[in-house]
Amino acid sequence: MPAGAWDSHLHVTDPERFPPLPGAQYTPGVNTVWDNAVFERGMRCERVVLVQPSIYGADNTLLIDSLKAYGPRRARAVVVLDAAAANNSALLREWHALGVRGVRVNVQSGGVAEPPGRLEQRLRQDAGAIKPLNWVLQLYTPMAAIPSLADLLPELGVRVVFDHLGAPALSSGAADSPAANLQTLAGFDALVHLLGKGNTWVKISGPYRMSRELSDLEFSDLDPIIKELFRVAPSRLVYGSDWPHTRFEGLDIKPWTRHLLNMTRDDDELRRKLFTDNARELWGA
Repeated sequence: MPAGAWDSHLHVTDPERFPPLPGAQYTPGVNTVWDNAVFERGMRCERVVLVQPSIYGADNTLLIDSLKAYGPRRARAVVVLDAAAANNSALLREWHALGVRGVRVNVQSGGVAEPPGRLEQRLRQDAGAIKPLNWVLQLYTPMAAIPSLADLLPELGVRVVFDHLGAPALSSGAADSPAANLQTLAGFDALVHLLGKGNTWVKISGPYRMSRELSDLEFSDLDPIIKELFRVAPSRLVYGSDWPHTRFEGLDIKPWTRHLLNMTRDDDELRRKLFTDNARELWGA
């Protein structure tokens, strides 16, 4: 890892002390901030971004407790806002002092599509709340839905980061050609278009959530997507481990991380951007 490397996407979960919301899509194991510190030491990541998982909705209690444990010199956090929090500027300023630098809108994990009108209302609400603080709007939405957001997002006046490569849906493809086909990948052109405007970012994270080659821990069927993102937007990509790999707990992310390091071995500048410099810019460190 380059010096000062960031892990820009991880979750802390503790269903024993903080039970998931009723109707949560999964129940994770106990994965505390201390467990994460051990993991990050092994990964040689010096800075982290804690992301609110879907199972806790807009109850950010565990996230904020974990952020306090890490401290703002080591960590940033991305919260989820309900209407009350979005309209509580004093609370948002308090969280900012602790290291919160973003708000997440997750329309992927729940399994139910959010009506377009309601989604636009929520995006406008959250963007209005975070704009004075220069926070980031983090979106987890299917890549195929990005074209429907392509006009709205630039209007919001905030930086946007898409989770997990933009959440592409790979077709099954031919048996001898499993890699992603960028010509037919729904929503990819819209993502590239947004990246070209300069205010959009993408997390290189969570490959197992999209790959169709789960026995290949390098998830190389995603390589065409990653390589094209490297080409078109090298300054707008950040690495994330997605620890503790909810719904895939026990997975070893190190082979894929080494694969990314190998993919950038001939370009030190790109490697520094992916693992260090871009994250420092995005998260205001």
